[in-house]
Amino acid sequence: MEERKKASAVHAEADYLFGEKVSFAKAFPTIEAVKVVVEESGAGARGHARQYDQTTLGEFIDCSNPLCYRGGFSVGGVLRRMVEEKQTHFKDSASCQGYEGSPKGKKKYRECGAYFTFTVDITYKSEK
Repeated sequence: MEERKKASAVHAEADYLFGEKVSFAKAFPTIEAVKVVVEESGAGARGHARQYDQTTLGEFIDCSNPLCYRGGFSVGGVLRRMVEEKQTHFKDSASCQGYEGSPKGKKKYRECGAYFTFTVDITYKSEK
């Protein structure tokens, strides 16, 4: 079975009109450390917990459903909101933004049934 492109792969290939893709350190200069724990459930999901930090995070957390195209959710949006509000802990859930479809994503069969429960813990750099 051919693996479908996930959200992070589609994002990596995208050429955005406004904004540029930058490293985690440049995007979040006030963050010392971050820990994201994600549990994935629902139809097609492999149902395992994953953990990320500032060295392994990207804009998206990918869906594990092998039939899902563009699947995952934007953890970058969560981090930007947390930094703006100076939050150190956040817990939420998100539905997969992808859909089950043909290997190249041209045919859409149905919405992906996977969803994510996640916690984010941020340690900020001390202000001197």
